Amino acid sequence: MQIDVHKEGPLLILTLNGRYDISKIHNFETIYRQNLEDNPKIIALNLRDLKYIDSSGIGSLVRCMNLALKNNIEFICYDINENVESIFKIAKLDQFISILTHDEFIKKYIKKQ
Repeated sequence: MQIDVHKEGPLLILTLNGRYDISKIHNFETIYRQNLEDNPKIIALNLRDLKYIDSSGIGSLVRCMNLALKNNIEFICYDINENVESIFKIAKLDQFISILTHDEFIKKYIKKQ
């Protein structure tokens, strides 16, 4: 899995590309924690190019969301492709992780900066 990091003011965007499974968790969580040191106000995961996520990846996202909430950081996922969105719904992640379309994300977080 490739992880691209983009910072825009108080906004941290992590773009995930590929497959998020047990073999990728350590790398993602290391990058995630390193970027928390910059004290972003919002962490957004762009999941457009994430092709697959397994239960370990879901658990990792929940840990990252909880870490963000503990640090008073807004945590969102956006631009999720259909395959990953269906996994989110099966796991009921859509009930407690804020999920936005690409357009909703741009309108709410990019346009106002």
